[in-house]
Amino acid sequence: MDLKGKFTHIFFDADDTLWENEQFFRDAEAQFAELLSDYTGPEGVQQMLWRKQEENIPLFGYGSKTYMIGMTDAAMELCGGTLPEKIYLGIKEIIKKLAFHEFQLIDGVEETLQALYQKYTLVVATKGDLTEQLYKYRLSGLEKYFHHCEVMENKDERNYLELAAKNNLAPEEILMIGNSVKSDIAPVVNIGGIAINTPHEVVWVHEMMDMPESDRIIIVKNIREVLNYLL
Repeated sequence: MDLKGKFTHIFFDADDTLWENEQFFRDAEAQFAELLSDYTGPEGVQQMLWRKQEENIPLFGYGSKTYMIGMTDAAMELCGGTLPEKIYLGIKEIIKKLAFHEFQLIDGVEETLQALYQKYTLVVATKGDLTEQLYKYRLSGLEKYFHHCEVMENKDERNYLELAAKNNLAPEEILMIGNSVKSDIAPVVNIGGIAINTPHEVVWVHEMMDMPESDRIIIVKNIREVLNYLL
């Protein structure tokens, strides 16, 4: 599929598309399981944490704050309704490490943006906590390549229609690049846009979804390959 000259804007997901993210949450999960090893095994801790996240996301949205609430809720239930000081302090330490981990760009991201930003209007389209996502965006050093950053409430068809309207585009003029089939690929093609999937080896359980069949989806091995379709 040749996309050269067919789009004015390119939208990029952020977490696990521009920079590493999920691996740090996986590391936090492993630390949390170790912290609660006296109460249940790693799988039991993981299942409880995932369940609590599912309950809390509709209430508090996405991001590490919701993750911290989920950890606390899971620990409370596994500990029988009372949170020992050792567990509470352990959770605080895990979240502190998660919040201040070393920032890592995905390989090939900066050279790809350098090649694109003078020819297209580049926009970050991410979801999550507004303060948290903007902090990562500014910390990334990539701000100079982007027109702006959109932090969306969610990433479903309605949100992408709003994104198109906000940027004065028709739905079919949306070109989205991202790693999540559920958030970056399926809803975009459902409204008539084009999506380029840049798979990441670590996928958040809440983002797992089978790839839909569509001639408006391109799958690449790494982000550098998008240049073959756009330049």
